[in-house]
Amino acid sequence: MEYLLVHEVALSSAPSYAAMTKLQHWQDLPECLEQSLVSQLQTTLDIQQQLNIVSMASGKVLPLSSLTLKTAVGDFSASGSRLADYEHRSVLVLNQQCLAELIYHSDHAFTPMIQRELLLLESEWLFALRNALVVSRLQQMALKDTLTGLGNRRFFDDSFEKAVQLARRNNEPCALVLIDLDNFKQVNDVSGHSAGDDILLAVADCLRDTLRATDSLFRFGGDEFAVILSGQDTDSAELIARRTVRAINQHYLCQQHEVTASAGLALLTTEQDRKHLFSAADGALYAAKEAGKSTVRVA
Repeated sequence: MEYLLVHEVALSSAPSYAAMTKLQHWQDLPECLEQSLVSQLQTTLDIQQQLNIVSMASGKVLPLSSLTLKTAVGDFSASGSRLADYEHRSVLVLNQQCLAELIYHSDHAFTPMIQRELLLLESEWLFALRNALVVSRLQQMALKDTLTGLGNRRFFDDSFEKAVQLARRNNEPCALVLIDLDNFKQVNDVSGHSAGDDILLAVADCLRDTLRATDSLFRFGGDEFAVILSGQDTDSAELIARRTVRAINQHYLCQQHEVTASAGLALLTTEQDRKHLFSAADGALYAAKEAGKSTVRVA
């Protein structure tokens, strides 16, 4: 994807959003920003960078305090955004397809003339935004388990390596929890794969409901799950692991099919790399299975 190679520098030398909104004339813009809005947007498929480009162009129509884009792949805010007295909302539609909602805030009123000018800028963004949304969605699909929506094994490998590197660099704790469902095979054998899928979805919901938004959740495939905990000491990491297992064990679908969860927990030590940390958590999971299942063991 050659076009992705240029988006890293699209705004690297551009002024900040706040600085741009203070400029009074287009001739004040750096040479790199004198090109048309469409041309600028075509330099990147990164949604955040496209939003920053549009925010600078919109700031020439009316000084803005914030610009927010709400999409199916996430919400984005232009750099330096803050709320203000006046708000204007616009739905971005292309070929009868709703792409996103754009929310403006300003200390100045959005007059009908201002709204028309902003609409013209939005129309120049539609095709570039549509392409960026498609790429973002494909990237998400490549890194997520199709059934549960949790991160897949490929995403885990990348996230786990980064988490360990960051923990070492900042001298912070990092813990890994590996979870395996007990008696899951019998669900598929007795009740069918549809019932098995329902169990997996229930477990994914338990993980989301029990853990923090900052924790990273993954499904390896089958009935194996993983959780990366950052900034947790041994005691709190074990508490989180036990709370997660208890939530799974108490879910009505798991109880109905007599499915429980076992978990192995390992905390990163100074002499460990990510492979040793994973092996330690895997060994703890094996110990939990050997101890009678439905429990947690710490490496």
